[in-house]
Amino acid sequence: MAQKGPPLQKLVALKRQRAEQDMLSAQQELTALKTELKRLETDLAALNGEAGGIESHILSYEHGYAQRQTFAIQACRAKIAEKETDFTAARDALKRAFDSEERLRREASRP
Repeated sequence: MAQKGPPLQKLVALKRQRAEQDMLSAQQELTALKTELKRLETDLAALNGEAGGIESHILSYEHGYAQRQTFAIQACRAKIAEKETDFTAARDALKRAFDSEERLRREASRP
């Protein structure tokens, strides 16, 4: 009987490749979110400076800029926590794929 699908090694290699792509994607998104968090924190810290004078502090308070920045920082931190969970799951999937490849290699090398 002819084999219809690709061999098991090919399937495992494709699974590993997909896991690598997922992990890289999660890592890039996590890096972007951390950069955004630093930018938001820097913008909020700039409100404490004396560069704009008292008028700018009053205006930012009246228009809720500091509160919006604080909420944006909290939302960004929540996204980072979620993305870290995704990254950990992708890393674990990649570990399992490497383990599967290693098992197949050991099985193939057995006499």
